[in-house]
Amino acid sequence: MSGAFPPLAKSDYLMADVDRSIKIVIEGLSEEIEVNGQKYNGAMQPSGLDDKDIADVLNYVRNSWGNKGDIVTEAMVAKVRAGK
Repeated sequence: MSGAFPPLAKSDYLMADVDRSIKIVIEGLSEEIEVNGQKYNGAMQPSGLDDKDIADVLNYVRNSWGNKGDIVTEAMVAKVRAGK
């Protein structure tokens, strides 16, 4: 299903804005995005995960498959969840 699911490996979209990535895992996403120069228009449902699990997942994907990102903390997730 080309154009539905963006890559996580070396993803410019994932790495560009940690708060946006947190918000997507919390709330899901259903709009067109551009990742590494290609457009994607799939849907991701809200994860239903707690703050610790979201931090753990994002730390894994932001530091795997060629990605090198800062650590995501539970406090960061809680702040985004609260809309701050």
